[in-house]
Amino acid sequence: MALKLQYADDQQYQLDAVASVIDLFHGQRFATTRFTVQEALTGLENPAVQGALVEAPYTAATFNDMVRQIGYANSLHCSPGELERNLHAVQEMNCLPPSTVLTGNQLRDFSVEMETGTGKTYVYIRTIYELNKQYGLTKFIIVVPSVAIREGVRKTFETTEEHFRRLYDGVPHDVFVYEGNDVAHITDFATSSSIQVMIINIGAFNKSFTAKGEEDKSNIFHRRNEKLPNGRSPQQLVSECNPVVIIDEPQSVDNTAKAKKAIASLNPLFVLRYSATHKEPYNRIYELGPVQAFQQDLVKGIRVDSVQADANLNGAYMRLESVKPDHSSARVTIDVKQDDGSQKRKPVTIRLGSDLFELSHDNSDYADTSWIVTNIDSTEGNEFVDFQNDERLYIGAAKNDMDAALVKRAQIRQTIEDHLEKQLEMLPLGVKVLSLFFIDEVAKYREYDDEGIRDGEYARMFDEEYRRLVTSPKWKDRYARIAHVLPLDPTLVRTGYFSKDKKNRFKNTSSAASTQADTDTFELIMRDKETLLSLPDGKDPRKQYSFIFSHSALKEGWDNPNVFQICTLVETRDTLTKRQKIGRGLRLCVNQDGQRLHDPQANVLTVIANESYGDFANGLQREFTKEGYRFGVLTPESFSNLTVVRDGKPTEERFGFDNSRTVYDHLLKEGLIDDKGTITPDLKRAITDGTLDLPDEVEPMREQIEQVIMQRAAKLPVKDKAKEIAVTIRQDVYETPAFQELWQRIRQRSRFRLDVDTGKLVEHALKRIKDMARITPVTVRNSRADLDIDMAGISTGDVHQSIVNVSRELQYSLPDPISELQDIVGLTRRTLKDILERCGRLDEYPIDPATFITQVAAAIKDAKTEVLADGIIYTKLPEEDWYDADILQPTDGAKGYLGQNAYLPTHLEKWLYDCVVYDSATIELPYAKQLDSYDDVVFCTKLPATFVVETPFGPYNPDWAYVREQDDGTQRVYLVVETKGGTNGQAVTRPSERAKIDCAKVYFGEISKEYQDFEYEVQSEFR
Repeated sequence: MALKLQYADDQQYQLDAVASVIDLFHGQRFATTRFTVQEALTGLENPAVQGALVEAPYTAATFNDMVRQIGYANSLHCSPGELERNLHAVQEMNCLPPSTVLTGNQLRDFSVEMETGTGKTYVYIRTIYELNKQYGLTKFIIVVPSVAIREGVRKTFETTEEHFRRLYDGVPHDVFVYEGNDVAHITDFATSSSIQVMIINIGAFNKSFTAKGEEDKSNIFHRRNEKLPNGRSPQQLVSECNPVVIIDEPQSVDNTAKAKKAIASLNPLFVLRYSATHKEPYNRIYELGPVQAFQQDLVKGIRVDSVQADANLNGAYMRLESVKPDHSSARVTIDVKQDDGSQKRKPVTIRLGSDLFELSHDNSDYADTSWIVTNIDSTEGNEFVDFQNDERLYIGAAKNDMDAALVKRAQIRQTIEDHLEKQLEMLPLGVKVLSLFFIDEVAKYREYDDEGIRDGEYARMFDEEYRRLVTSPKWKDRYARIAHVLPLDPTLVRTGYFSKDKKNRFKNTSSAASTQADTDTFELIMRDKETLLSLPDGKDPRKQYSFIFSHSALKEGWDNPNVFQICTLVETRDTLTKRQKIGRGLRLCVNQDGQRLHDPQANVLTVIANESYGDFANGLQREFTKEGYRFGVLTPESFSNLTVVRDGKPTEERFGFDNSRTVYDHLLKEGLIDDKGTITPDLKRAITDGTLDLPDEVEPMREQIEQVIMQRAAKLPVKDKAKEIAVTIRQDVYETPAFQELWQRIRQRSRFRLDVDTGKLVEHALKRIKDMARITPVTVRNSRADLDIDMAGISTGDVHQSIVNVSRELQYSLPDPISELQDIVGLTRRTLKDILERCGRLDEYPIDPATFITQVAAAIKDAKTEVLADGIIYTKLPEEDWYDADILQPTDGAKGYLGQNAYLPTHLEKWLYDCVVYDSATIELPYAKQLDSYDDVVFCTKLPATFVVETPFGPYNPDWAYVREQDDGTQRVYLVVETKGGTNGQAVTRPSERAKIDCAKVYFGEISKEYQDFEYEVQSEFR
C-alpha cells in the first residue's frame, strides 16, 4: 500500500495565520457578481430563432443566460475605514506594528510571514477554502517565482485534496497550472461558479506590449486569442473576475516594476503575500519567525557536525573571503610567512596590483607564478578576483587546498555515520531516514566520455566509505541486534536527482533552474516524494534509496520531511545560503502511516559542515538578520496581545498598543533596552534575579511581560554535536530506597469523571457574555466630493463623509443558535437555552449571527475552563494499570547539549538520569542547580514526558519529583513539583495552565490521603 501523507487540521499557529486573513474582512460584504463573457451565439440573436426556442417554463432572463456566456467574479463592498480598523486590530493581536500601506490608493496588499517548513502552502490553501466558506469568494490566482515552487504547490494541492474535502464538505473546486497553449482552463476559470485556482509563474505574464506590431514580444497571457470568448486575451478574461491574488515568495515575484505592473494587470480584489523573508512587508498581519518556530518545535532542531582539517601549509593556498561593493579591495586568506620561518594562515587585504608574494612576506609558494591582482569584481552573486596568471578566484572558493579531497571524503563518511545512527533510532518509530548531498557539478557524481558512463569522484568516495562502514563490526552488530539487514551494495541506496540533456545524460542546472529539463527534474522529485518516504519492501527498488545527490542550483521549492542529514560538497562558490540548506529538511518527519511526529528528540536535522559550529551558527544568524529578522530586540508593539490581569485574574481584554508602548518606553528610560530596542544583559539579569522594576499600573502583567522579553532575547537554537550527551538512566540510583518509595507513591494512575455544578457554570458564562464587545452591523460609509475641472485636469475638492444606516436592509437567514453553540461547546440544549435567555444579549444575534456565535462560544469555553476543575473526581485504577518502570527509560536517541539545554549535575549520586535536559534557562536550570546543591535533597529527577496526569484539558506533565530528608534523617517528604515563573515566591500561571494544575492538585491530593508524607506544589523557586 502506497504511503499517503496525512495532515493535521488543529495546528493552532496555522489556524491563527488563516484567522488573521479572515478577520481582516470582518463586517465587510462580499458577493459574487456576474459579467458577460460572450454575447449571443451566432444565429441565436435572430428573433425568429429566439421565438422557436423560448418555450415554457423558460423566462426571458433564463433564456438570456442560455444564449450568452456568463462569467462569475469576486466582489467586495468594503468600507475603507472599517478595513483599516480591522487591519490594526489583527496587527495588535499579533504584536505587529500598525500600518496602512496603500497600493494605488487602495488598501490591497497584506503579508503573512511564516518560517520555512511550517506549512505556508497548506495555510494559504486552507485560507482559500475559508474565504469561500465565510465570504463566498471563488476566484484565486497563485503567483510563484519558479518551476520548483510551482511544482511544490501543485503537489501540495494533490496531497491535501482528501484532507480539505473532509474539512469543507467536498466543496467543488478546480486547480490548474497555467500553460500558454491551454485556453480551455482560462474559459472555465471565468465561467465556473465554483472555486477556481490558477497557479502561474510570474515569468508567464510579466512581459507585455505597448506598441502596435510588437505583440509577438509579449507573453501569450497578454495576447488576444481567437479560441477565447470574443477573442480576448487570457489577461483580459481573468482580470474581469477580480481574483484574490496569492503571491508565494513575493521577494522573488514582484521585485521589479514590470512584475508589479503584471500583478496589477490581474485586477486583484486584494493580494495576500506569503514568505519567510519579505523584503517589502506592506501590511504584515501575521508573523511566525525562525526563533518562534524552533522554540515551539514546529520544525526540526538544527545540529551542526563540524568536519575540519588542520591547515596544510604546503602550496600556494588562497581563499576569497569578501569583496567591497565599490570594487576597491577584497579580503583573501593566504599562508603568511612568520619571523621564525613558520607559516600562518590569515586574511589579508588586496587591491589592484597587489602581489600575494609580497603580502605573504615572501612565502616562496607564491613566487613561481604571477599572483598579482588585475581585476576585482563585486557584482552581487558573482564576486571574483582575477590574477595576472589568468587564474580567477570566486568568493567562497579556495585554490590549492591540499586537504580539500580529504575533507570531502570525511564529510561523506560522517554523513553516512550520522545516517546509520539516526536510522537505528527511527526504525522503531516507522520512519525512514534520508540524507541529502548537494554538489555543484554533475561530473562529481557521474562522468560521460567516449568510453561510456562511470561514477564521478564523490560517488566513488561514497561507495568506498559506505562499504567500509556497513561491514564494520560497529554497525553490523548494532543492526543485527534489531534483526535489520543493511544492503551491502552502495548503488542500491544512493540515487541522483539531476536535469537531463537530449541524450538523456545528467547535466548541470543553471541558477535560474527554469528549462524544460529542470521542470522534468522537479516533477520527478515531487512524484517520488512518497516513495522516498517509504521503508524498503523488497518489491520497489526505489524504496531502498536513502542517500540523495542533487545539484546545488535546485535550492528552493522542494524538500522532504525525512531528510535528517544535509551535506554540501562544493568546490567553487557555494551558492546555497545556510538557510536554503536547512530549508530542504526542516519539516517534521513522517512515519509509514504518513503522520507527522512531533517529538523534538526525534526531529533533529544534522548539517555536516566543513566549518566550525560557531562559524555556522553565526553565519546562519547573520543571514536571518540580513533578511530582516532582528534577534534580541523589542518593539513598541511587542506586548500588545497580552491578556490584561485584574485582581489576579485574567480578563478578555487585550493589553493593546498604547499599554505596550508604555512598557517599552519605561524599559528605554531605564536603560534596559537601547534606542533600537536591543535587549541589554542588565534586562535579562534583572528578570533572572527577580529585580525588574515595572510601573505600578502594569505590575499585574509582570509574568507575561517577562516571558515576552525572554522569548525575544533567545538566540537561534543551533546545537553543537561536539557537546552532545546521551540521556541514560542511572540504575544504581533507580534501585535506591528513596526513589523506590517515591515511585510507589506516584506510579499509581486514576480515571477522572466530572460532576460539574451547572448553576455555577451558567453564572460564569453569563458574566463573560455580558462583558462581551457589542455586536455592530456592517458599516457603510458615504463619501461626497465636488470635482474641479480646469486646464490642469480633474481634481477633487472638499470631501464629506457620513455613515449610511443600512442595518434594516440586512436580513440574514438565522440558524438555530442553540444547535450552532452545541456543536462548538458541547453543552446540553437546556443549559444553552438557559444561558441565552438570561444573558440579555440575544437581541444582538440578528445583527451579525456569525460574530455573535463566535463570541458567545468563546465566553462559554472560558467559563467551562474556570469551573470544570472544581467538579473533577479521580478514581484509582487497579494496580495492573499503574505505570511501570518502562516509562522512565529515555527514548532511543534522547540527547541533550551541554551549555544549551543540558546540565551536568555535580552530585550525580542523587539524580535518576546522568544529565538534566531543561526547557527554560531562567526557571528550570536554576531550579535544577538548587536541587543539586541542597544536602537534604536525597533524590531528584526531571520527570519524563511520558509521565502524565489525564485531565479534561489534555494530558498534564509535571516538572520535578524529589525526596527531602529531615535534619535528623528519620523522616522523608516526597514531592512532585511544577515550576513556573513569578515574583516574590508566588508562581504565576496562564488560564489554560492553571486549569490543568487545578486538576493535578485534585489528582495528587488523592495520593496525599493515602500517603501523609506526599505533597504536590507549584513553585517559582526552590523552597
